[in-house]
Amino acid sequence: MGYTHGIVWNDRRIKEEIFKVMKALNINRMPSKTEIELVMEETSLVSAMGHRGGIYVWADKLGLEVKRSETQTGKGFEEVAIKLLQDRNYNVQRMTTRYPFDILVNGKISIDVKVAKAYMSRGSRCHTIGINKKYAACDLYLIFALDEDGNIERTFIIPGCDLKITSMNFGKNSIYNIYLDKWDYLKKYDDFYKNLA
Repeated sequence: MGYTHGIVWNDRRIKEEIFKVMKALNINRMPSKTEIELVMEETSLVSAMGHRGGIYVWADKLGLEVKRSETQTGKGFEEVAIKLLQDRNYNVQRMTTRYPFDILVNGKISIDVKVAKAYMSRGSRCHTIGINKKYAACDLYLIFALDEDGNIERTFIIPGCDLKITSMNFGKNSIYNIYLDKWDYLKKYDDFYKNLA
């Protein structure tokens, strides 16, 4: 047994906490390290699992599938983003993984696509998105908030310079709602780049 943050960690406790995180996220697979830390708002479970083999060992022990690559989910919604932008008459180019953003619009505007599914945390329905870098490497974030079935319920378009966080957490009434469906930002950025020429 180990002790982290005053909690006695044993195999039974680890199993119980993993299933609590799964219930909060409404998933039937092994939660990722990031998901566990975001739901629990601390790292003790991840640490306890790490001392006993790590995520993959515990997934095997509990007969759970490990999360499919986020890249696969992200790529699917990049296609959605590309279609939405093309429908607005923008020229869209998908970037390779060596670039720090996903899409280039009109050869100038860099866009990073982010996706999160709704889950319950402490009695509240919310979304959590890993931004992963405090200072953006893109002009705009195009963020899809999904319902529990994976359908888009809200779309945010946020300038990279306005999102200086590594993790974006929001509920229904959010400070980020000012960025809902802000497609006009595309035109503003496009006009800005044109005026530079």
